[in-house]
Amino acid sequence: MKPDPAADLRKGRSTPALGRLPGPILPEHQRPGAVKVRRSGIHGRGLFAGIDLPGRRKLGEISGEVVNRLVARRAIRRDPVIYFVTLDRKHALDCRLGNDFKHLNHRCEPNCYLRVRGWAVEVYTLRPIAKGEELTVDYGVTPHPGGMPCRCGAEGCRRRL
Repeated sequence: MKPDPAADLRKGRSTPALGRLPGPILPEHQRPGAVKVRRSGIHGRGLFAGIDLPGRRKLGEISGEVVNRLVARRAIRRDPVIYFVTLDRKHALDCRLGNDFKHLNHRCEPNCYLRVRGWAVEVYTLRPIAKGEELTVDYGVTPHPGGMPCRCGAEGCRRRL
């Protein structure tokens, strides 16, 4: 069978004639610079659109370490900032040392959502998002005892998480 250099390129492999690609070819909304971390009006640092983002598209995945949920709950009691995502009844994703997606802030009327698939936490846009707009998700119920005050400023804000 004759080698197919184009198939090798599509899979990100080297070919003698063309060399190695740096990785898979990503759509523009998943490339470096599509999202940026900067100061947030909601809380601390936030994640912002670096370009106009399309609606209903995957932006990427939150990275981190899979830990036991009991370990995560102990850390949450000590830390006022949440960097954990529940994966299942026994596990959570500790995002404290993860990628820039850990800076997604809560908003009662979010423009993004999280999808947990096994131990992967994917981030999707709900609607088109303009360059410069902060990316937000609805955290749902917080594991903090007594909840937390909400600072999102949305018209339909629930006031507490």
